[in-house]
Amino acid sequence: MMRRLSILFLLLWLSSGSLYADEVRIPENASRPIKIGVAVAVNSISKVNDQAGNFEGSLDLQLRWKDTGLAFDFREMGTNRMEFTRDAATKKLASIWAPALTLANATIQSMEQGIFIYPDGTVVLIQRVKGIFDTKYRLGAFPFDTQELAVRIVSERYDTNQIMLTQDQDDINDSKLGKNVRLSAWQPKRLKFITSRTRGWNGQYFPEIQAQIVLTRLPFAHLLSILMPFFLVMLIPTIATLYAKLDLEKRLGFWSSSILALIALSFTYAARYAMLPSDSIVMQLIIIGSGYQIVMIILSVTLFNTQNTDRGFSNPFIVPEIITYLRWAIPLVLIGLVLTRVILTSLHLED
Repeated sequence: MMRRLSILFLLLWLSSGSLYADEVRIPENASRPIKIGVAVAVNSISKVNDQAGNFEGSLDLQLRWKDTGLAFDFREMGTNRMEFTRDAATKKLASIWAPALTLANATIQSMEQGIFIYPDGTVVLIQRVKGIFDTKYRLGAFPFDTQELAVRIVSERYDTNQIMLTQDQDDINDSKLGKNVRLSAWQPKRLKFITSRTRGWNGQYFPEIQAQIVLTRLPFAHLLSILMPFFLVMLIPTIATLYAKLDLEKRLGFWSSSILALIALSFTYAARYAMLPSDSIVMQLIIIGSGYQIVMIILSVTLFNTQNTDRGFSNPFIVPEIITYLRWAIPLVLIGLVLTRVILTSLHLED
């Protein structure tokens, strides 16, 4: 009985290992490393989520390599290429060698496959993938930022001595952004590739290539939603202090309400733009607004308080002249500080 159980466990262990092993060995007659041509065509991007750190989309991954063992005489076959799609492609793929590349940063929702084999043994595998792709967003220049949404194509089975991920002119021509890549808050720019390698647990290096979708954010809507509430919080108490004839208690009441409104606005910004760094334009606006409120409260208590000015200035014409100057200078300083921050952010280049 124990012997039968041991044999059963041994068979199970061997069968589980065979799932990880190659069903078809790498071609022996091919020179090493085998060149794998990589092309990516982005069909659509349905959502860009910089808070979650991912994007959703559909793309075609095209892999091309040469296996002379699959060469055939096109005159005998009566065709210049053999085509396999969907279930036939899955069945054919199980019977030939393939580089077994993976999309390392993707959660695949659906995938369709097609295989084309040409008379000289060239194999073209096309995988139409729809999924969610994890990527790293750099938001220091928000909302004037340009993002590079990465699709990581990695070999987890064959190292750099066995295969090499390359691109010739045909692969570059087949790589493109589709006409359906349109987003309301983004402007698609181009598709670029970066070749690298990753080190495995066994110390060997495995080839990797990244297809990066370059998008530029359209800043107007974000600027409007950020700046409009900020200026409204500052507007009423500024008018009450500079242009209305109110006593000190009412002016301080307006500024107390403004402080509470700015605190509430900061929580709103933090919830909506939680992914932004501490030196972002949103945080700078909160700092500018807090400083502006402190300055205006000091002016309300001192210069705009007639009881203090009557005792502190013997010349009755000095205070009205200063107040007349401050009525246009203070709003301009606030607007200038905010616009300067916006301009500097738009010129900011991320490392």
